Amino acid sequence: MKRHLMLSFVLMVLTVGFMASCATDGFDDESFSSDVRNTQLASPVSDEITVTPNADGSRQTIAWPLVKGARGFEVKILNVNNPEQAVAVVDSIVDGYSVTIAREEDTNYELTIRTLANAKLGNSDAQEATKKSFTTFAESYALIPDGTDLYQYFLDNPVPGDGGSDSEEYIYDLVAGGSYTVSAPIDFNYRKVMIRTSSKSNYASLTLAEGANFIVSNDFSLNYMNIDCSATSKPFIELLKYDTDPDGIMSKPKNYYLIEFVRLMNCKVTGVNGSLVYDNNKSWAVVNFIIKNAMIQMSTTASNIKNESFISFQGGGVKDFSIVNSTVWQTGDENSKYFLRYNNSIRIDRLGWTTSDHTTLTYNHNTFYKVSSGQWANYSGIQNYTVYDLAYNIWYDCADGNIARRMMGNGRMGNNGAFNSDYNTYWYNGAVADQANYDTSATQLTTDPAFVDPANANFTPTGAQQVEWKAGDPRWFATAE
Repeated sequence: MKRHLMLSFVLMVLTVGFMASCATDGFDDESFSSDVRNTQLASPVSDEITVTPNADGSRQTIAWPLVKGARGFEVKILNVNNPEQAVAVVDSIVDGYSVTIAREEDTNYELTIRTLANAKLGNSDAQEATKKSFTTFAESYALIPDGTDLYQYFLDNPVPGDGGSDSEEYIYDLVAGGSYTVSAPIDFNYRKVMIRTSSKSNYASLTLAEGANFIVSNDFSLNYMNIDCSATSKPFIELLKYDTDPDGIMSKPKNYYLIEFVRLMNCKVTGVNGSLVYDNNKSWAVVNFIIKNAMIQMSTTASNIKNESFISFQGGGVKDFSIVNSTVWQTGDENSKYFLRYNNSIRIDRLGWTTSDHTTLTYNHNTFYKVSSGQWANYSGIQNYTVYDLAYNIWYDCADGNIARRMMGNGRMGNNGAFNSDYNTYWYNGAVADQANYDTSATQLTTDPAFVDPANANFTPTGAQQVEWKAGDPRWFATAE
């Protein structure tokens, strides 16, 4: 299966959302025909322009009122967060009155629209264009001042509400470019919380003191920040070690309490000297665990690693795990045995689904450097119910080199599972690591990735096949261009 190789940010591919048929000249005479003649037309009013996302949030439709006497509209759309990539329109003229574009999360847009007149009616183009700004940033609950200790902030300003599965998510913004500390563990007490920098291009910095971490017992997201964990020996994210079962607070359809998501996105996390995540050997199941556009530097000490795993679910597990467009690398002298480990008893039907449903494990466009020793994962309890999707990853001196076998639990998969793999690199001890009968895609990349300067965290590949297929974390190709 050959995948689409568009690794760079593809901005705003627009498709016209026609609301009536088009005439042969490219314009909709029926829709635009009117008794308006010999008139200077105006552009649509900003307040009458609507932006509506589709059901899954991947696209958005921008619509404006019909302007009588027009022949079309000149439309341009700017991604304010990436102005250098401000590719704007299907064509400079839209002969309908809506467009549908890709919708990027946490992005600010600016629409410019100008009415073009039907000259056959003696009308004139609008002299001025209308500009409308819109955003896909979710509205924040509070802005935390620069220089704040987040532990003290949440002690003084507890997250509102009673918490629980049906509670509201509270979004806290950090000041762009700000500096913050965490002096002690922050327990969100069954509340749903997102902490993010208010800018995608100027991250706030967060420094954890010894013993500090995030204690999570509900949906949790960190987004757009640089985080220094080098002083703390605790797991960076720790699931609550509850003394009393959270019955009536958190959903437990079967054997496990469900957290809908834990997300680490657009972050650089350095100095992780133990586990990134630990569930405290409790019955937690994260429905969606997402690592996206992240850089994670491990400097592990064996005594700080929980249950031999970097991402450690000793009492529970994850339904759908995804790591995309990310780099994880090890600089410590010791390593975890596993990258991701589940409790062996966890299974899709024990989470509240049926055995005909699936868990998913997605690894797409990642670079892993000297991560884990001996093994990568233990999926022996779930492989019959799991769809694995591995594409364009580089594993360099990771585990024992047998990534595909470790990934799928020694290949003991039933009819309800699937293993999809495309254009991955498995490089170990200076040579290609044979994946035997486990990765049977015939697309494995076999040249040395030959990173530019891994000792200084430059993982730009120079290997011929990795360059050809743009394998690994896309950031390295963007950096090299």
